[in-house]
Amino acid sequence: MLQRERLGDILLANGLIRTGQLEEALRTQAEDGGKLGEILVRSLALTEDQIAGALASQKGLEHVSLTSYPIDRAVTALIPERMAKRRDVIPVAIEDEDTLILAMADPLDIESIDDVEMRTGMRVRPVVAAVSQVRHAIEKFVVSADVYQEMVDSVEELDVEAEVNAAEDVPVVRLVNQLIRGAVQENASDIHIEPGRRSLTVRYRVDGVLRVVMELPLAARAGVLSRVKIMADIDIAEKRRPQDGRISVRIDERPVDIRVATVPTVYGESITMRILNSELSFHSIDDLGLTQDNLRCIRRMLQRPYGAILVTGPTGSGKSTTLYALLGVLSDPTRKVLTVEDPIEYQMAGVTQMAVNPRIGLTFAAGLRTILRADPDIVMVGEVRDPETAEIAVRASLTGHLVLSSLHTNDAPSALTRFSDMGVPPYITSSAVTGVIAQRLVRKLCPACKEKVKITGPRLVAAGFTAAESKKVEVFAPVGCDECGNTGYRGRIAVFEVMQLDEAIVQAYLEHAPAEELRQLALAAGMTPMRRDALDKVADGITSFEEIDRVVL
Repeated sequence: MLQRERLGDILLANGLIRTGQLEEALRTQAEDGGKLGEILVRSLALTEDQIAGALASQKGLEHVSLTSYPIDRAVTALIPERMAKRRDVIPVAIEDEDTLILAMADPLDIESIDDVEMRTGMRVRPVVAAVSQVRHAIEKFVVSADVYQEMVDSVEELDVEAEVNAAEDVPVVRLVNQLIRGAVQENASDIHIEPGRRSLTVRYRVDGVLRVVMELPLAARAGVLSRVKIMADIDIAEKRRPQDGRISVRIDERPVDIRVATVPTVYGESITMRILNSELSFHSIDDLGLTQDNLRCIRRMLQRPYGAILVTGPTGSGKSTTLYALLGVLSDPTRKVLTVEDPIEYQMAGVTQMAVNPRIGLTFAAGLRTILRADPDIVMVGEVRDPETAEIAVRASLTGHLVLSSLHTNDAPSALTRFSDMGVPPYITSSAVTGVIAQRLVRKLCPACKEKVKITGPRLVAAGFTAAESKKVEVFAPVGCDECGNTGYRGRIAVFEVMQLDEAIVQAYLEHAPAEELRQLALAAGMTPMRRDALDKVADGITSFEEIDRVVL
């Protein structure tokens, strides 16, 4: 039998580590166990890609990145989950009809190649990938496929009462766990579980756009919905009225909070799960994508010791992210900052945060009254939803507090008329509100595949560019690749309009001017409209015309 090559010898031969580093890693392995490569990565001696590259070079194999490799979902099902996890291997494609391309973290493991060849009856061509990429691909493709098939096979014998409280290895439990894990790994903001006439559809919202990830048999509806409801601690027997609940789980050692809402529909209950990762770092105000003019305007608002600053936009437009960024500027040991939120999306050091709980009567209005008695300098109200909260918030800003809050409106000037609709007198609102920040989120073009496109000058002018700009602006369009899931986009950025109240705007508002007149006055005072901010991001190659037309008026 040929002697198996050793990873340490290969790394030494390639000059990637020193003898002392190898000896130290081998001592750690002898004492604590584990794989040598993982020990070297933990000690920061090497990266996973360096190890994978060295192994590939030594064996004359291809080194691939599974984040961009065109993995065939059907091929990944050729080996079971247990084998894939034990061996750190995953089939990714078939070539020449009888050759299986096998991504491996350790191509020196000849036994794994032999096992896969015996299991599949195909010749194996190994390629080398970083171990974390292999394991992520196993979770994404092999585990979810196995769980789905097991769920389909067992769905006819499903006992709802037994399953919802069952152990982790029961199919319906594993399926729901995998749906949550998959959503977190793909950075989805929401999971939608929707019953139809013939199936149960599962969709993820990624970068603001929904896409179908799974179609389950209709017979799975009772088990899946009941499992989610029991995890959210809501009544599984109640199917006629909407319910709300929350789930707290750990995904890859990270705490994740999920807000659950049920809605009764003609085909049964539909469930929406909003994913909140409390460990994600909040953005600095300098990282939000604000122009220098807008940034200076906001900083002027924040320098005032009192007043109200409103952040507006539809649901999912990044208002909470902006509010936390503003708090990051304001929070310091000399001031007391109190918040009332629903839910608390990010826990900030030095800030006292309170969560709304309507079940016990702790609404936004009740919470706001409470925190105003706690001697705050700065108050953040997660959202103004009703006239009572609106009036308390603006009156608080008139009594020496700086108040931050969010509101649902289409643009900045409409925030003022929205307060009038809620019954807050204009003379109070105009005295309290310092400024309004309106925003939307647009998807960013994938840097790996975006391509420059030729657009005529008249089309650019019609879109909003000046004639001079149309002669030099470069526009990019989405293409789609494996890194962005063939969408052409990866990640999102906000587009803004910032309105600071001046005498002309206040006077017009007191005279009950409509929102459009207030908007014209704000533009005359120097407000950059949201579409212009979006066009600047098109010119910078950040987003596309199609995206701003989809999101921005």
